[in-house]
Amino acid sequence: MPLTELFPVVNQLSPQDKLRLIHFLLLAVAKEEGYELQTTETQTQENLLLKQLESTEAVVWSPYDAPRAAQTLSELLMAARQEGHA
Repeated sequence: MPLTELFPVVNQLSPQDKLRLIHFLLLAVAKEEGYELQTTETQTQENLLLKQLESTEAVVWSPYDAPRAAQTLSELLMAARQEGHA
């Protein structure tokens, strides 16, 4: 398969799968060049980290489209301004 056909497929991968692909390619090239980059201990540590990441939930909040947050901030700024002039 030509490389130009792979690019669209790679673009559809999740960020985690893209990192796995990078890791796979790095190990494959190193092996072809006669280097062994990964030990059993490294594999075990990586598997433990991947399992830990899979079980972790991330919550991301943004003030974008949060009019109450903008209103609260505005009120706090006005109160601080009034206290400074008092």
